[in-house]
Order: sequence, then C-alpha cells, then structure tokens
Amino acid sequence: MKLWRRVSGAIKDKLSLITATDEKFTAAVIKATSHNDVSMDIENVQFIYRYIQSNPSSFKPIIRAVSLRVEHTRNWTVALKCLMLLHGLFFSGIMTVDSIGRLPFDLSGFGRRKSRFSRTGRFNIFVRAYFMFLDERSILYYNKNMIRLEIIVKMQRIVDSLMRIKPIGETPLVIEAMEYVISEVVLINGHICRGFAGFLSDVQSNMLEISSAEADLAMNIVAKSLSQREKLFKYFEFCRGFGVTNAQETSNILRITESQMIVLDKLLHIAPELDWKAAKVTPVTAADMVDLVTSEERSNSPSDFLTF
Repeated sequence: MKLWRRVSGAIKDKLSLITATDEKFTAAVIKATSHNDVSMDIENVQFIYRYIQSNPSSFKPIIRAVSLRVEHTRNWTVALKCLMLLHGLFFSGIMTVDSIGRLPFDLSGFGRRKSRFSRTGRFNIFVRAYFMFLDERSILYYNKNMIRLEIIVKMQRIVDSLMRIKPIGETPLVIEAMEYVISEVVLINGHICRGFAGFLSDVQSNMLEISSAEADLAMNIVAKSLSQREKLFKYFEFCRGFGVTNAQETSNILRITESQMIVLDKLLHIAPELDWKAAKVTPVTAADMVDLVTSEERSNSPSDFLTF
C-alpha cells in the first residue's frame, strides 16, 4: 500500500510537470513540493529563493504557482511542503515577502472531512496548525500601523500558535518542519526580548512618555511571558523527545534585569498619573520593527539574558 502511494504520488508529480507552463520556476515549485514524504527537495527550494532574489518580478508569479499547487491537492505532504516553502521565504531575507499579508490560500479546514483517527488525520491536523501560525505571522509583518507594544503582544500570540504545532512520531518531513518551527520560536522570542528591552530603555531614559493603558499593556506582556516561559520549556523538551535537534536553545525567552524591574514597578504605580498625558509613541512599521529588534547594540545587552 505504501509503495502504491509513492508510485501514485510520483505519477501525479509527473503529470503536473507535463502540464506546467514554460517558466522554470513553475517546474521548480512542483519538484520542491513533490509527494515524496521523506524531505524537502532542497536543491529546487534554493533555486526558487535565488530566482526571486535575482528576478524580483517573479515573486508574485511564484506565489501564485504555490497557491495553485495548494488548491489542487488533498495530500498532506504537498500541502506541508508548500507551507514550508513559504515559511523559508521569511527566513531568506527576501523583503518582498512582507507584502503577502494574509496567505493567498486557506488550509484552515484541510482534511477536516476525514476522521482525526484516519491514516492521515493527525498529519492533516499538523498542516492546519502550521497554516494558522504562518497566516498569522504573514499578517503581522504586513501590518505597518502598530506601536511597539502591540507588535510584542501579537508576537506572543504567534508563539502560542507555534506551540500548537507538535511533532508526530518520527516522520522525517514532519521533523524537518518542526526544525523550521523551533527556529521561528527562537527568532520571535529574540524579537520580543530586544523589543521590550528597547521599550523599557526608552522609558528609563525619559525618551518615551506613555499612557496608563500602555503601562498596563507592558505589565500584561510581562505576565504573559511568565506564563509562556514554562510552556516553552516543556514544549522544547517535548520536541527534543521526538528528535527535533534544534530544540535546545531556550535563552531567548523574555527576561528582565533588576533595573528594568524597577522601571516596571514605577510604571505600575504611576500609571494613573499618566492618564492625562497624550501618548507620545510613534507608530512602528514592519521594517522599523526588524531594525529595532535586530539592533546589534541591543542584541548584545545583558537585558536579554537575565531572569525575572
């Protein structure tokens, strides 16, 4: 039966290649998202990323090709590879990826007609969870009208979405996808750490005046991080048990220095006095956010690594 599924998948991929348009990238998308459930075709994945970098105008056609691939499949392997292909774009540094916004396809109901106890049921659940995270992430990076604390709150929600993606057995492709997920957890938490440290630094140096609502929001971020921290430790431990090799790094979880705790304490107590003040917080764009949280000076700050 397993051999038949592989043969059937190979035939479907071959037919897709035959009916594909002449563009090189269309064939590369089909090969990169084949029915082979062992692993991604790294050679074709890298070709697609390089092609976009050297031909920026190809970005939208490639996204359309991926969308068509998703819309015409009911196979969890193909669907997952399409998600991983797009996820890799965020890691590749291709700036145009921020223009996607909501993903141009919907996998929130993928495989729902099948029982969760069917042969592919648990993989369909995995695909749906991965899609929900990636869609949320793509929307965040597209939205250019949020203040810094709002960005951090949304990033914390994305971390929650990431922790809903859990490994299934020792399926090679799923383990590979989980390595993408863990890399994202570390990346997002690094953004949260440095972004919040920057916010507190600005408050501490009187560069920023905030309203009581923003003071409350800052405290909520800390409270959320405290509850999320234990869940993340358990999540990483769970993933390591399934052989996810990069589920080791847990230092990038929001941590606050003693001096910053003093600032937070002041915020908590003086928030009512700030009510009458207009917030002087400049909206941060998605590009500003990246600059903010990847600042070398802040990334080397001890505030990223000291515990509560």
